[in-house]
Amino acid sequence: MLLKRVGVLAALFLLLTLVPVVSIGDQPPASQASAACRKAPKWQNQTTKFGIGLSTRGHSNLQQDLQSEQKRFGTRIPVIRTWDTGMPRSYAWEERSQWFGKRWIVTSLKLDPKQVNSGRHDAALRNYFKTAPRKQPIFYSLFHEPEDEVKRGEFTPKEFRQAFRRVVRIAASYCRDNLYPTLVLMSWTADPRSKLDWRDYYPGPRFVSVLGWDPYNGANGDAKSYRTPREIFGPVVRASKAAGKRFGVAETGTVRIPGDSAGTGRAAWLRATAKYLDKHNSAWVTYFQSTTKGDFELRDQPSVAAWREAMR
Repeated sequence: MLLKRVGVLAALFLLLTLVPVVSIGDQPPASQASAACRKAPKWQNQTTKFGIGLSTRGHSNLQQDLQSEQKRFGTRIPVIRTWDTGMPRSYAWEERSQWFGKRWIVTSLKLDPKQVNSGRHDAALRNYFKTAPRKQPIFYSLFHEPEDEVKRGEFTPKEFRQAFRRVVRIAASYCRDNLYPTLVLMSWTADPRSKLDWRDYYPGPRFVSVLGWDPYNGANGDAKSYRTPREIFGPVVRASKAAGKRFGVAETGTVRIPGDSAGTGRAAWLRATAKYLDKHNSAWVTYFQSTTKGDFELRDQPSVAAWREAMR
C-alpha cells in the first residue's frame, strides 16, 4: 500500500512539473484566449460621468494639458478622452498612468485595418493591453470615425470589422474586466438623412461593450443657433437602443453662436445637454475642448461653470 501511494505521489509531482506556469501579466495571445474570457464585458455602471478631451495643443504632453484643464475648471476631471495617431510607445501606459490616476479613460488608436488584419501590429497590441492600467475602466477603440476613410476607399467596412474583431480578441486574451471595446462613429451616420448605416461598421454584439458617438451642435464650427439636445443626440440614442448597447458621447461641443459673446447661451445649452444625456443613461460624455474646425474651447466663465457642474 505504501509503495502504491509513493507511486501516485511521484506521478502527480511529474505532472505538475510539466504544466507550464502562465502569470497573470503574461496571458496567451488572442488565438489561445480562453472561452471564459469575455470579448466585450457588459458596462453595468448606471452613473453618467462627464469629462473632457485632452490634446497637446499648447502643451508638451498630456500631463500638462490635464493639469491646465483642471486648473481652468477648478475641479477633478472624472473622464478623459485621448487619441493616438498610431500605436503609442511601448511604455506609454506606464508613463500616462502616473497622472491619469483612477479616472475613466476613453481612448482611440488609429491603425490601418489592412495592417491590423495582416498581423503587423499583433505584438504591439499585446503589449498595449498587457500594460494597460487595471484600476479604472478603459473604453478603447481601434479607429474613431472610420466613415470618411471608407468613403475615400482606404479600406472597406468588412476590413474594418475584421480588424476591430482582431483587436478585441487580443485584448480579451488577457481576461481583463476593465477593458471595454468601444465603436466610435460620427453621429451623422445614425441620422436617417445621411443614407448611411451604422451597422456597416458594427463588428457584432460580442465585440462591442459601448457605442461611442461624436455629436456636435455644428461640427464645422458654423452653428447659428443652439439646437435642442433631442435634435442632436436623439438619433444616437435610438441607434444604440436598436443595438441593445449602452452609448457614450466621445466628442461633443458647440461654438458660441452670433450674439452670445458672453457665453450665457452656450452655458444653458451645456446644462440642457448634460441633463438630457444623464436622463438617457449615457455611460460618459467628454467635451471636445479644442479650436479644431471652430472655437469649441470653453473659456468664458458661464460655459466653464456649466461644465464644471456636470463634472462634479
